[in-house]
Amino acid sequence: MTQELTSNPPPDDFDAIDRDELGNDDDALVAAMLSEAYDAPPVPSTLAQRLDDGIAEQWGASPGLAPRRRGVVALAGSTRQSIVRVWPLVAGLAAVILFAVFLTGGSGNYAWATVVDAIRQQGLIQIQQSDSTRWLDLSKQVAGEQNRQHVRWIDLKKRTVVTRVGHSIQSRSLPPATATGSQDESLLAAFLCGESISVDTVERFRGVRVLKQNWDRREKHDEQFVDLRVQLKTEADKRYSLALHLNPKSGLPVAVGSTTSKEQIPVANVAIEYPNESTEAFRVARLESEPESRTTDRTDTADRERSDADGNDQGRSEADPALTPGDAVAPSQPSAQVSQNVASLPIGAAKQWLPVQVVSRSDADVSFAVDASLEKLWADNDVQPVRTATDLQLLRRAYLDLAGRIPTVTEVRSFLNAPEEDRYERLVDQLLDSPDHASQLAAVWRSFLIPEGVDLDAFGGRQAFEKWLAGRFAAGEPYDQIVQKLLLADGRLSQSGPLLFYSALKLDAHQLAARTSRVFLGMRLECAQCHDHPFESWTQKDFWSFAAFFARISRPKGELESVSTVMRVQDINRGEVMLPETDIVVAPRFLGEPNTPAESDPDGGASARRDRLASWLTDPQNPYFARATVNRVWSQLLGRGIVDPVDDFGENNPPVSPELLDVLASQFIDSGFDLKTLIRTIALSKAYRLSSGSEGQSTSEDDAEQRLELFAQMNVKTLTAEQLYDCIAVATLLDQNNGGGMEDYTLQRFGNTQREAFLQQFSTPAASRSEYLSGIPQALMLMNGSLTNGATGEQSSGLIRSLQAPFFTDRQRIDVLFMATLSRPASPEEADLLAEFAPADASPEQRTAAMSDLLWALINSSEFTFNH
Repeated sequence: MTQELTSNPPPDDFDAIDRDELGNDDDALVAAMLSEAYDAPPVPSTLAQRLDDGIAEQWGASPGLAPRRRGVVALAGSTRQSIVRVWPLVAGLAAVILFAVFLTGGSGNYAWATVVDAIRQQGLIQIQQSDSTRWLDLSKQVAGEQNRQHVRWIDLKKRTVVTRVGHSIQSRSLPPATATGSQDESLLAAFLCGESISVDTVERFRGVRVLKQNWDRREKHDEQFVDLRVQLKTEADKRYSLALHLNPKSGLPVAVGSTTSKEQIPVANVAIEYPNESTEAFRVARLESEPESRTTDRTDTADRERSDADGNDQGRSEADPALTPGDAVAPSQPSAQVSQNVASLPIGAAKQWLPVQVVSRSDADVSFAVDASLEKLWADNDVQPVRTATDLQLLRRAYLDLAGRIPTVTEVRSFLNAPEEDRYERLVDQLLDSPDHASQLAAVWRSFLIPEGVDLDAFGGRQAFEKWLAGRFAAGEPYDQIVQKLLLADGRLSQSGPLLFYSALKLDAHQLAARTSRVFLGMRLECAQCHDHPFESWTQKDFWSFAAFFARISRPKGELESVSTVMRVQDINRGEVMLPETDIVVAPRFLGEPNTPAESDPDGGASARRDRLASWLTDPQNPYFARATVNRVWSQLLGRGIVDPVDDFGENNPPVSPELLDVLASQFIDSGFDLKTLIRTIALSKAYRLSSGSEGQSTSEDDAEQRLELFAQMNVKTLTAEQLYDCIAVATLLDQNNGGGMEDYTLQRFGNTQREAFLQQFSTPAASRSEYLSGIPQALMLMNGSLTNGATGEQSSGLIRSLQAPFFTDRQRIDVLFMATLSRPASPEEADLLAEFAPADASPEQRTAAMSDLLWALINSSEFTFNH
């Protein structure tokens, strides 16, 4: 009789034993009972194969669990009984031996799992780079980072984050972990991939797993080394490739390089060190001592790589002294020289600026970095910032900057009744999501794009252009896409919309080049129109080669003075620009680049020039676009730019804080050019929350000017004509069909003829937000114009009529007027003074007249007409 044996016989094999042969033999009976007792369900071959594959993936070697072929053995009588008796014991012993050999045999097999285990047992490890130093202790699940701005220490077990900036140390608790299981692999993967240490970074690597790995040995100077290449994938389907150089004795990495699936050029190879001190001592030394600014060249890491990684008693190993980081990594892509980590900060001639170094951070980390840059700026200049503005001051400021109007009385009361802890943050989010924010942003950007003094009615009117912009902002379109659509617009000029940009600039190539460079690049390139720039390195040829991008657009023979229903903007296949007073034709060329594909115009296509310009201008690698936009938004909210004036970037006008500019520019690019994210970050910054008053500070003119220049005190900003009309409309319930006083109040800004008439009469030249340029005509119009008379009249004012209700006391009426106009109740002193104008025995008519006069006075006050 024969029987097929496998490594784990199924129960039926044992049941098939001839019970008659056993008879009454006690030994046979005991053997049968033991075989049943020790028997286990069979392992399906498919599962065994999956186990084989999984173990091989993690550990680099297969235990051979899956059967390769079955042996056929003849069994009979007592032989069968012997196998039955000893099989379970033999199988168990074999499994133990296999498992022991498998675990102890790791010295010859290298894989991601062995690296994780080796680092976990090692303790503290460190990576030093030119701009930062990072630490990790996987066994304690702690990680740290030190750079020029801060020292941060994250403890995932204790769920705490401690951050030090200068002498200030902040600690906060983390919410409970959202997922179960070990975070070791997530933490190590983020660390080795060169990510900035943060909780968000670890979460992005949550669930990381191995897609593919392989290793091989190398020999150098008669020594053996191991190169391990691992491909990882996160739950978010982002893929990374690691090239680890391992010490063959300990299995610990001594250098690492990494890439992402989208950017296959590896980051610079860096050495991994193993400090000879405890993690706690290391933490105390970094958090209780001054943060150091690392300036070490990355090439110096070759010496540090010689640090031992063999796990001996000193916490160091015997890695080959001749080893260099360049030896450690063998990229899968063709070799490319990885550039040094050169600072990209905008210092020096604009032509030499480098692209912004994009660092992926959480919004909270960006806010922290912004405030850290501000504190460093103040400390370096020995400037003490003023106190923080009150909540009501911030309420009014945020409404004016983000929604273009003051809050209604209901909105003021709602804010005061909200929990104090985070009501300002929630207010900012609410305003950024409101329709008024989109239309306010459209008005602001229209003022940037369209030069002053242009008769917009002759070219289609401002409303169509602002409605187009508002639609883009309300839809949340990325700013780079909006700019591309603007630059590539075509069609009939009479349709206005984005085409107003072209018609207002007369379709003239040099005007379009000058405005485009000012708004989107932050440079007054037109200063090089007739000769080389007198203060910067831009040449006359630079200007005209930039203007050449707009040369092939259809235009009338004469100067464009107005538009007709048939006039169009479209690309044509002819048109060049020449240097003034010469016959030299200038080909299109990107700024700062000596020779570009744009110059050859290879395809000869009509739209090629504008397409190339739009693509280059909005590219994340453009060193000007993100910085210019960030600076312009900062100026809009703070009253002056980090570079001021905002359109004069250059060697002779450097930013007051290059670090601050690039922190914001990095976030802007990383967010996909999201203006809302940028505005929120600035609105939540320490600088934006400061008071515009100087109580308790030096009142000397020089000290005050320095505080304003360094954002240690909020600039008092003038209201635009649009803001002034909208504030009067909100305060006096002028738009009574709009649910005045409701929390979802939204202004009707388009199709409002009274508003358009006011804007035409009250408009002033665009300049710095902190300069008051309104003159006598505007002041007289505000005092005696038809808008003010109607808004404050005893019978025409909706607000005055609403206060005639008998259940109001005079003090309540005064408070309502103050909250409606100044977004705050009257102070006790103000209330006592104003009570004299409406005595208790006054008639209803006298009381109404007094309230009307008070409303007129408040609207004409500087507190109403300025944003402070």
